[in-house]
Amino acid sequence: MHSFQRVGRFCLLICAVLAFSPAALALKADQGNADTDGLVLDGASSRQGQVPDQTVTVAHTRYQWELRTSQGTQTLFIRDRNTGDEIAEELGCFMCEGDDDNCNQDGIFVLTQPGIKDTTAFLLVCHQGAHSQRARLIAPAQQSTPVIDVTGAYFMDWELVDGTLLITHDGEAPNSIIWPLP
Repeated sequence: MHSFQRVGRFCLLICAVLAFSPAALALKADQGNADTDGLVLDGASSRQGQVPDQTVTVAHTRYQWELRTSQGTQTLFIRDRNTGDEIAEELGCFMCEGDDDNCNQDGIFVLTQPGIKDTTAFLLVCHQGAHSQRARLIAPAQQSTPVIDVTGAYFMDWELVDGTLLITHDGEAPNSIIWPLP
């Protein structure tokens, strides 16, 4: 019986050495690195809820966005500060404040993958008509703009899961969209 306890302790010691070895710790340290984990929300450049007209420079990228209202129509302009290229996306919808009617999902959200060039994307979520909610994803470096354009009959939810954007809605199928695709 005593030798089984020694073997058990020895196995625990080996497991502890393997689990906390410098090589194992080096792998674990890299798992939290933003450069390898995919998309992150740039909170400083994003605006949630009802967004007033403004211009926002997206730090550490070549982009800025501007929301401008002219004759009752809001337009989102995304500019490449290096080339002067511009994407103009007319909203055709409105953004609202608070928790009612899923307004907490509305806004202009900047998604980036730190350390990886040309991964900046702009997620525009707003209300359309009496009840619908719409999401558009604009990725200036990609050929197709917007990359995603979906409308939910009553709701639109989005979140970042394991470095990817997940959009769910109650509109036409597919009701879940992942970007970028793995």
